[in-house]
This record gives sequence, structure tokens and C-alpha cells, in this order.
Amino acid sequence: MRALTAAEIIRLWETAYRFHAIDQALSILQLVMPEQSRDDLAALPLGQRDALLLSLRQVTFGDLLPGKSHCPQCGETVEFELSCRTLVSNVGRAQQIHMTRDAYQISIRPLNSFDLAAAAGADSLQEAHDLLMRACVAEACYQGQTIAPQTLPPEIKKDIAAMAEAADPQAEILLTLNCPACGQQWQSVLDVASILGQEITARAQRLLLEVHLLAKAYGWVEAEILNLSPTRRATYLQMVTP
Repeated sequence: MRALTAAEIIRLWETAYRFHAIDQALSILQLVMPEQSRDDLAALPLGQRDALLLSLRQVTFGDLLPGKSHCPQCGETVEFELSCRTLVSNVGRAQQIHMTRDAYQISIRPLNSFDLAAAAGADSLQEAHDLLMRACVAEACYQGQTIAPQTLPPEIKKDIAAMAEAADPQAEILLTLNCPACGQQWQSVLDVASILGQEITARAQRLLLEVHLLAKAYGWVEAEILNLSPTRRATYLQMVTP
């Protein structure tokens, strides 16, 4: 996995507003993995997709991923750091799994970006939940006869939700956090794609400021400034910044 260049970071930031967050994540990956089609990347299990995003984040911005959350009890801000390398190394293997209960036989596959995109267009939370449930059911049978996932009884659907998590353990990374002020403990979802998108935005805006200062001082064009190594660019900035 190679790092994003300065010019690529600005390009991603410049075009991000056109896309849904799911498409933004795929656009980021396709930029550094041009040998993969967009459909191939969208078909990856979510845990594998996020592992690729974490690897890209590590080589582009460094291993330590800063984060913060707010205590639901007292509102205290809790800051933390995570290792991208450790998170990637903990990614379990996504696989199709099978469940048998009360004459029902269900095959459950990991969810992917296509499934999230379909659920994102739902009119309600319940509709989105139902769409994801049907999407992860690769096959459903009752007494040996194939049936539609939506006809499954409620108790089977609840089991499917739990089994979908087992099919791709890293599709949802849950962090257990503790508040130093009141002792409250809670869980927070780590949204890898959203965090990387925010970091790309912040870095792009900083790069544009650097371009402005160096272009004004030396008359260089944007491409010349962005082609400088970060070390050389920082050195020039020190010389032109009071």
C-alpha cells in the first residue's frame, strides 16, 4: 500500500462533496489501487475494506490514530490514540457462515459497500435494517425448500443479525471507553472511512495554505510546491513565515 501524494489529497478533498461517504471511501482506495475496479472494491467485506483504509492511513498520516468521544453521562471529552497497525492485525477473516434452527437453514455472507449504499437510500431506520438483513442472507431454506429472506420469522431474523457480525467480525469496530471524570463506561463505533475523510480534508486545507505562502514568496506554481518533499516544503515555510 503506497501513501497518498499531496496532490492526490487535495484532489480527493476537492471532489469529496460530490459523493456519499461510502463512495468517498471507494474513491480513496481506487486512487491507490488502480488495478482494482470500483465494483471489486465495493464487493469487499466491510472489515477488509476498512483494513485497507487503515493501512492507507498508516502510510499516509502515521500509525497513531487520534480520536475523541464524549461521555454520555457527564459530557466530558475523552481523547484516545489507536494503532492502525494493531487494528489491521486484529482483522478476522470474513467468511460465509451457516445457521440451522427449527427446520430453517440459512447461509449468511459478510456485508459490503453495495449493501450499505442500498440501506443508505432507505426511508427509515427499520427499512435500512430490513434491507441489510435481506442482503446478508445468501440463501434461506425451510424444510429443504428455498424461501425469501423477508418471510423469515422475527426470532430467526434476530439470530441473523448476530450471525452477520460473526461473518465479518471487523465490519463494526467497537471501542470500550471509560470516563476519567465520572467513571462511566460506554462503547463507541470507530468509523474508519469518516475519520480518514476528515483527516484528508484537514491536510488538504493545510497544504493549500502552504501553497499560498510559498507561491506568494517565491512565485512557484502549485504543482512545483506540492512536488516538494514534506521536509523541504516545511523548511521553506520556516524561512518565509515570521
